[in-house]
Amino acid sequence: MILVDEGQSPLILCLPHSGSDIPGVVAKRLNATGRLQADIAWRLEMVFDLNKSLDATVIRSSISRYVIDLDQDPSLKAADPTSSGLCPVTTLDGKRIYNENEEPGPIEIEQRSLLFVTPFQRALGQQIDRLMRQHRRIVLIDCQSMRSHIKGVTDKGLPYVSVGSGGGVTCHQNVRNLLAGSFTGQQGVTISVDDVTKGGHIIKTFGRPERGIHAASILLAQRSYLRHESPPFEPDKARIARLQALLSDGLSRLIDWTALEDLESVSVLPPEGVHEDTPDRQTTNEPQNSELDQASDNKVLAGPEFPKAQASRVSQVEAGPVQPLLVAE
Repeated sequence: MILVDEGQSPLILCLPHSGSDIPGVVAKRLNATGRLQADIAWRLEMVFDLNKSLDATVIRSSISRYVIDLDQDPSLKAADPTSSGLCPVTTLDGKRIYNENEEPGPIEIEQRSLLFVTPFQRALGQQIDRLMRQHRRIVLIDCQSMRSHIKGVTDKGLPYVSVGSGGGVTCHQNVRNLLAGSFTGQQGVTISVDDVTKGGHIIKTFGRPERGIHAASILLAQRSYLRHESPPFEPDKARIARLQALLSDGLSRLIDWTALEDLESVSVLPPEGVHEDTPDRQTTNEPQNSELDQASDNKVLAGPEFPKAQASRVSQVEAGPVQPLLVAE
């Protein structure tokens, strides 16, 4: 199921990995590791419950990332039917999540894509189209979270917050600078920009700054809002409140930024101490003093035509039936 809470401000918060629902015909094939679902963005919807304060549009799916990853390119199914990207068969640290010989095959992966990825992208496109009719420009934030320490992935520890902008392609540089800047100077907060993550398929597909659609990603270390990064993934109310205050500040500044007449007339400087990946040095997970690249990138990606949206509403969009063919091949 796709859950859409419509707002009227030029801000969309997209949560592709916060769902935990697994259809029964899939769940019975998962092993004990798979049933733990350690790699989903547990309780992240509590952090981004900002619809009332920011009048933001929030869109998320109830389907677990272990069924299908809504932030991966659906074409991955053709290149590698058992890719750990689109329909994961292992955890992020390489542990199997299915019982032996129960992994999804090419037909099932295709069906999962049609049932879940296509409707989600359509719903997101409709919200973008709706808001573009009301505003000169909008900002789309792909909101994700991950365990702070994952063997082979974040061995040195995940920064408190990681901002991605497709290497500066999917949004104006002020968007990423405002997002990162809202976290600077905070005790215990480390920040990464276009290093740990540059963003996934969602911002690369929908981010069109030349059309007024600015897309960026925020990846939070789960220690920033959970009491424990293990079952039952208990939320920490004090940490969530602190995080919401920081996010609200940065996101409200972004909303104000979208109303500027001339974006080039105002330059938001990159915050000091932010770690960003640059071509002339190797990537690490430790924060370093560096400046964000101020040069604009003229690369333009071809994007989809967005369907026309219907009247504004709070909606629950059904992702379609789950029963047919969801069996191992």
